[in-house]
Amino acid sequence: MTTTGRFWDRLSDELKTASDRARKEAERSVRTGVLQMDLVSLRRDRQRTRAMLGERVLELWSGDKLETVVSDSETLRLKDVVHSIELLIDAKEQELRTVRARTVESAAPAAS
Repeated sequence: MTTTGRFWDRLSDELKTASDRARKEAERSVRTGVLQMDLVSLRRDRQRTRAMLGERVLELWSGDKLETVVSDSETLRLKDVVHSIELLIDAKEQELRTVRARTVESAAPAAS
C-alpha cells in the first residue's frame, strides 16, 4: 500500500509542477504580447507627434518665424511629448527584455 500511496503522491506532485509551469509560461506569454502591443502603440504615437512637430516647424518656417522655433510654446510642448514617449518606449523595451530573459532562465532548468 505504501508504494501505491507514494506513486499517487509523486504523480500528484508532477501534475502540480507541470500545471504551475504551464500557468507561468502562459502568464509570461500574455505579458510579452501586452508589452509588444504597448510598444506598437507608443511607436505610433511617437511617429504621429514627430509629424505634428514637423508641421509646426514648417508653419514657423513658412511664416518667416523659424528663429522662434526654440521659444515657441507648441514646438517645446511637442518636443517634450516626443521625449516622454521615448522614455516610455525605453522602459517597455527593458521590461520586455526582462520578461524574455526570465523565460530563457526558466526554460534552462526544465531542459536539464
